Amino acid sequence: MREGLGYATQISNRPYEGIAFQFSHHVVHKDGRIEHRGQYLNTAPGVFPNYDFLRSLKNELDQDQGSIFRYAAHENTYLNMIYRQLREDQEDIPDREELCSFIRTITTPVKKSKEWVAGPRNMIDMCELVKRYYYDPATKGSNSIKQVLPAILNSSRFLQEKYANPIYGADSGIPSLNYRNWKWIEYVEDRVLDPYKLLPNMFQDISEKDFAVLSDSDELRDGGAALTAYARMQFEEMSEYERTEIEKALLKYCELDTLAMVMIYEGWKNLVYPKYEKV
Repeated sequence: MREGLGYATQISNRPYEGIAFQFSHHVVHKDGRIEHRGQYLNTAPGVFPNYDFLRSLKNELDQDQGSIFRYAAHENTYLNMIYRQLREDQEDIPDREELCSFIRTITTPVKKSKEWVAGPRNMIDMCELVKRYYYDPATKGSNSIKQVLPAILNSSRFLQEKYANPIYGADSGIPSLNYRNWKWIEYVEDRVLDPYKLLPNMFQDISEKDFAVLSDSDELRDGGAALTAYARMQFEEMSEYERTEIEKALLKYCELDTLAMVMIYEGWKNLVYPKYEKV
């Protein structure tokens, strides 16, 4: 899960209530195969998406009992928030208990809640692993995935050789829901270009400099550009073409967010086990 937003609006139950509108789901199989298996996006104006978001996420993760990875506290925080929303909502929600049980299974309670302990499939925080075990001077001291990904791509020959080929979204390569025959490695002056810079600007009326602030700043590192896009689709008048193009961009950006975690995992695995084969 990647994106969420909090703001004052009637589609939520409280002012500045959190809105979970998008996630992406990659799977790494035991044999090393990778696939972009699922995604969710709800940009319909005025719709409170949190429960449908959760149902879709549950459907995705119930397909197996594998380990679940997240990056930083964002995902855990938002699922805790949805848990509270479900508990406080006075509406008739037939699957309320089932959804709450699912949240308890994959999260750690926040604010020292005594209602449950960390679940049996509690999400593994890759950001914590970065803080404890991985340092690359190229990150310039940042633990943001937007800094860690370019750093490991530049230091890992394995990742460079693998993703320099257009295998992503290829028939015989890595299945993708939003890309076709895509390669992630491009060089500028002997340095691997940040993969996020390979994607089109999400907003034609925002300069590249301002877009970089939305995408990369520490304050907005949890998907600032995506949150801005969602807010604009809620409150601005736009054509169906504009809406469709922004939705396509949102899906691509979110898919790259979870692919970034896969790449970091692959880079670490190859670092520890150099004979790790390309897949």
